[in-house]
Amino acid sequence: MKAPSLARIGPAFAMALALAAGASGPCRAQSPSPAGKELLRAEFWADIEPVAGVGDEWPVGPQTLRSRVLDESAWVFGGMVWGFEFRYAPFDKTRAIQERFDLAPIQSLDAKELSLAPGARMSTPDAFYSFVEYAPDASLLSLMESYAYDPWKGAQGIGKADMSQGVKGRRAAYVDALRAAVRSLLQGLEPNKPRLVRGRVVFDRPPSMAIIGGSYTAQVRARAMVIEVIPYKVY
Repeated sequence: MKAPSLARIGPAFAMALALAAGASGPCRAQSPSPAGKELLRAEFWADIEPVAGVGDEWPVGPQTLRSRVLDESAWVFGGMVWGFEFRYAPFDKTRAIQERFDLAPIQSLDAKELSLAPGARMSTPDAFYSFVEYAPDASLLSLMESYAYDPWKGAQGIGKADMSQGVKGRRAAYVDALRAAVRSLLQGLEPNKPRLVRGRVVFDRPPSMAIIGGSYTAQVRARAMVIEVIPYKVY
């Protein structure tokens, strides 16, 4: 088995690092479609020879690579349009409570509604890259625009998952990054550590994925809305 690169940073992740350093960039990748509609457009990639988890295909065939890119982009674009509900319990050493973060998509996007951008595909010895496009309707674009206003707040985070999890590790890294973003936001909003927080979170822009030091590493910019804060005294 060929050892995968342990320091793979795709172009999208490099751009995200530049944004984190202060460079400006659009909230979401958009371009006019032939029908005049706005597109969500972002680059995604899949491992050609990943660390195979239980039941994972290895080596990965062309059809599976395309399917994985479309499935991941459908989950991400769904997270930009509708987002997720979350339940977050912060770590508390005194009370022996472990940190817990539960995330559930509000609505799913069918990968059949997406398309690989023509002429925008490329491969390296390690990965298959492609830009993916999705054209939301006017009501969904309006919904996305609403996330820019109160009570939604901006947050960002970096998450990791060991490559030994196989392809499932990619999703785990995204979820961990959203956990880090929510945790960072709450630390600035809540002076007293809550017992449980419920809310919603959306991707502010397509997140980035890389392999660094044997871990899938995701960087996200998000918008979050706190719905309920349950303090210890009433829990």
